[in-house]
Amino acid sequence: MDAASAANITMKPRLLVTLTPEYELRDPVQRIVIAVITSFISVIGIPGNILVLTAVATSTKLQTPTNAFVVNLAVTDLATCFILPFIVVGLLNDVWPLPDPLCTVVGAVVLIGLWGSVLNLALIAFNRYYIITKPRCTYDKLYSKRNLAMMLSTAWIVSTTVIILPTMFGIGGIGFSERYKVCATVSTNPYSDLYAILTSGLVQVPSLIVIVTCYVKIYRYITIKSLELFQNTERRFEMRKTYGNGPVNAATFRRHVQVTKNLFIVICSYILCIMPFSIASLVPPSYPVMPWVSALLILNSCVNPIIYGLKHPQFQEAFKKIAPCYPCNRRMTTDQTKSSQAPANSSSMA
Repeated sequence: MDAASAANITMKPRLLVTLTPEYELRDPVQRIVIAVITSFISVIGIPGNILVLTAVATSTKLQTPTNAFVVNLAVTDLATCFILPFIVVGLLNDVWPLPDPLCTVVGAVVLIGLWGSVLNLALIAFNRYYIITKPRCTYDKLYSKRNLAMMLSTAWIVSTTVIILPTMFGIGGIGFSERYKVCATVSTNPYSDLYAILTSGLVQVPSLIVIVTCYVKIYRYITIKSLELFQNTERRFEMRKTYGNGPVNAATFRRHVQVTKNLFIVICSYILCIMPFSIASLVPPSYPVMPWVSALLILNSCVNPIIYGLKHPQFQEAFKKIAPCYPCNRRMTTDQTKSSQAPANSSSMA
């Protein structure tokens, strides 16, 4: 009896190990491919986001309240791109070869950057809603320098608090993930799933609600005002609302709408990048796809400068002055040549 009991005791740990296997990213090919993708994002994202920051700093046309949030977004993306080489180090090693505190910092920066991005996109959406639907005097009052600084800092404070505070109470942890071989949330923490739900519920969900609500209201407002523009027989239609020292004309309204459309593309790109990650996070058996959807999520850190260069004329102009070899410059020059050759009255149709 004693021998049998002893045998059962010694066998129990072995049974636990074999019956509850943990998923682990062991395939070297997958790890190398993901490391290459991550390196590519870093190589493209660092100069791209620096270009955005330099453009706003050197162009007075770009120094607007809206672009203050664009700058904040570029800073979060730049911080993420700077830290990605350390993610590559983890992917290419079975264990974290550098000091553990460094891995904690790397994971925290990546997570804060990702959640900071969605907060900034929510602030951008609300800014576009306010500038299009509210009088200019009301807009200027809300977006004073003091209030603007508070909004920008709030995005950093909220994202940092949501990522760091739960770990101080043992809910989740940041470090080297044995499961995915990267510096992120620690998969061995018993509350790692709760940590993911908590951070997502406090930041991602409310931000997406704000974004969708604002753009739905913007769409409705633009639809109504566009009908007024077409129905008005005067050549220079002036909106009824007062905007600063005078009314807003149709050209100004169209310009705000165009900027809003461009920024909406930025938001759509983020949603496309984050949705697969969000869905996979809610489905525990999806462990094998998590490294890939995570790479897609991080991809957003290098996409925004490309969108600005392709869709935003003022950013194109600033990029041309900063980097004459910028790929979009040839396209912009061609567009300018075509517009100069067009009939003089064609501009009124834009």
